[in-house]
Amino acid sequence: MLASLLYDEMLGSIPDFNKGAVIAMVMLVPSVLSILLLHYLERYNVRYNKISAVENEKNRIWDVFCGIFCGILLVVMLLIFAVIFLVPFVQEWPYQLTFTTEHVREVFQDRVLAEVFKNSLLVAFLTACAGSLTAYGAALVTARSKLPQNMKNILESIALVTNTVPGMVIGIAFLLTFSGTSLQNTFLLMILCNVVHYFSTPYLMMKSSLEKMNASWETTAMLMGDNWMKTIFRVVTPNALPTLLEVFSYYFINAMVTVSAVIFIAGARTMVITTKIKEL
Repeated sequence: MLASLLYDEMLGSIPDFNKGAVIAMVMLVPSVLSILLLHYLERYNVRYNKISAVENEKNRIWDVFCGIFCGILLVVMLLIFAVIFLVPFVQEWPYQLTFTTEHVREVFQDRVLAEVFKNSLLVAFLTACAGSLTAYGAALVTARSKLPQNMKNILESIALVTNTVPGMVIGIAFLLTFSGTSLQNTFLLMILCNVVHYFSTPYLMMKSSLEKMNASWETTAMLMGDNWMKTIFRVVTPNALPTLLEVFSYYFINAMVTVSAVIFIAGARTMVITTKIKEL
């Protein structure tokens, strides 16, 4: 009741278009706060010039407590997903709980669903490839290049804003921007949307990994006659390969399960499995 009164008092006399602008502006407040917080935490980043093995102190009581606590968390998470594995083998949830495999057979016999699943795999794989290259390139610019700090701050601000902008907002923005163009209802548009939607976390992962590497590698390589690009390919990239694989898997998994953004830009021929689930 109080929220409704406040809404009527603050936005009741504003036109609908301006109300949407006000709401969009309010939704971007978390983005601004996250950017300020991350800039503040950057001062605590350290570079590893020497890696040494450290053994944790053994404490049986603490280990048993942490093991039980983690076990409880895992059980709770598995219970959430247990319904997904139970419902397909039930006649009609939750009214007829008799066991059946009829629904599973129907799914595997449906050619339309098979094509939709292929679309999902294609979009997820291409999104992972394009997203990994984009996040790695942006992280190299901000963490290992000699560009002016102002340009780095602009790139980082753009990257961090996507972290808190809802996928629904991004999907609607892509829908309105590319309606009537050759990109409408294409896989390319969906891949581009996924790359933008999930860019922030992979970028921060790559940047954190690159900033922890020795800062003198490029200088040493220049003294030995190598340019910056050769140093990136020969030295930096092999050391960043584990993080690159994590970024690839992050993009792939999220592109397979996302629905908030692509549901607005997927067409009849470019439908993916998550949008098909919404249809079913």
